Amino acid sequence: MSGKGLTSAKQDRDVQAAHALADCANDDSNALAQRQAGRRPRKVLHVFNSAGGGAALSTLGIIERLRREGISACAVCHDAGTEGEREQIHQATDGAVLFTPLYWWNKKIRAALWKRPLIELRQLMNTGWKRHSAALVTEFARRHDVELIHTNTFLTPEGGIAARRLGLPHVWHLRELIGRNQPFRLSIGRAALAQFLGQHASLVVANSKASAAAAGDLIPAEILRVVPNGIDTGAFAIRSRSQAIGGPIVLAMVASLSSRTKKHNLFIEAAARLNDLAGVEFRIYGHDPSVGGAQRGDAYVDALHARIQQLSVADRFRFPGYMVDPAQIMAQIDVLVHPTDNESFGRVVVEAMAAGLPVVGVRGGGVGEIVVDGETGLLSSPDDPAALADNIRRVVRDGELRRQLGAAGRLRAESVYSLENCAAGILRVYEEAMALPLGRETEAPRR
Repeated sequence: MSGKGLTSAKQDRDVQAAHALADCANDDSNALAQRQAGRRPRKVLHVFNSAGGGAALSTLGIIERLRREGISACAVCHDAGTEGEREQIHQATDGAVLFTPLYWWNKKIRAALWKRPLIELRQLMNTGWKRHSAALVTEFARRHDVELIHTNTFLTPEGGIAARRLGLPHVWHLRELIGRNQPFRLSIGRAALAQFLGQHASLVVANSKASAAAAGDLIPAEILRVVPNGIDTGAFAIRSRSQAIGGPIVLAMVASLSSRTKKHNLFIEAAARLNDLAGVEFRIYGHDPSVGGAQRGDAYVDALHARIQQLSVADRFRFPGYMVDPAQIMAQIDVLVHPTDNESFGRVVVEAMAAGLPVVGVRGGGVGEIVVDGETGLLSSPDDPAALADNIRRVVRDGELRRQLGAAGRLRAESVYSLENCAAGILRVYEEAMALPLGRETEAPRR
């Protein structure tokens, strides 16, 4: 055989060998995926964008329940929140937690125009242009030998970056309404974000159908799962406060006055339309920088108190302030009024239902999914204080309706929004994600 023929034959054998190796590799990869699918991670790194808020509470509940399944947890948390909120995370992870600045995609978009460049510069400096913060998360995950990373917000990219660098599965939790005309507008373009998601998310979990729908085509359907948030329904005792002690019917909104998106003004405007109702009291629970209107300085809160005075309803309003235990709040009120339509979920609504309280809310966001209109509460169109007032009037005047709505709400909270249901759904996502680790980067993390 000529030299050329020998060379050609060798090339053919090399090609055949390469194909054989590729087939073996594919077989090994498929076999590994099959072995990994259904396997539970032994340890999960949870990335928090804040120590406080509904997302943190939901994640803490998941950590607690999955501990019973033999899954331990550690955490990296953005350095925001109170000392008490940080301590909760510290206890849930047995001290395996790192508090450090993380990069938020949305901050500069939601701020005033002149503030955006300053906020962005500060973020970049605090996180080392995102490289330092991502390196910290990567090293923390490596040191704690985690098998899966779970980021509890769509606003922080470090968890996905770390998972890709380490070749780990990454579950990215969508807890926000994102996109055009939504409360969360991200600085990164949709095309760039979609590409980033494809490289840094094994699976995406949306906390409601509303948050999934708002994301639109940003998230491929094949990696999107919907798992509603859950609460410990057993922590809420069913009682009828006003009937038990003969006091006023307490109509309450539970939303920090520091939040500019909760639409406190709608509650105030509705209350002003209810002068015909005797024996009622209006309350707004949550952090109040003005201490019930006694201190000025916050333009948003000052405007709310000024409107209350202007409408001559100040004698019917109370501001109890922030309470750590939501069950304590629910034990003090008779009806939850929730006029917010721009939330992806609405944890306080489920808490009220778990306490057997009727909910008067609006159609929109996650609340429109949680409340069954006419069965567990009454819903009106968004931004319509007159319609909101009409529904409040109905439940105040009809004690039997309050009882029926509250009882049905309790059943729905237990059957759909229990912490056990949520943890079971997240566990199924984990088991699926274990077969979908991200591609390990060859580049060493930069510090």
